[in-house]
Amino acid sequence: MIIRILTEGQYRLEGEALSELDRLDDRLLDALAAGNREEYDTNFREVLTLIRGRGSRIPDTELVESDLILPAPDTTFEEARSLFAGYPRQLS
Repeated sequence: MIIRILTEGQYRLEGEALSELDRLDDRLLDALAAGNREEYDTNFREVLTLIRGRGSRIPDTELVESDLILPAPDTTFEEARSLFAGYPRQLS
């Protein structure tokens, strides 16, 4: 799966990391639905850390279509609530 983090770049994520991303993603969506800013911040950081740490960075010179686009790392809780309103569960 190719994942773009806005303002940062693209990463290729494969294997078990995709299952972990689904788990973290569900927790992120639950935090948004519950209105829990602290949990949102924690979970969004964990999602970004997983992608950066277990994904392979795609060079900026390589053009690849993204399967998933995440907002910029500094996205606020309020922005995320509207951005993720129709976001699906279980990505992989």
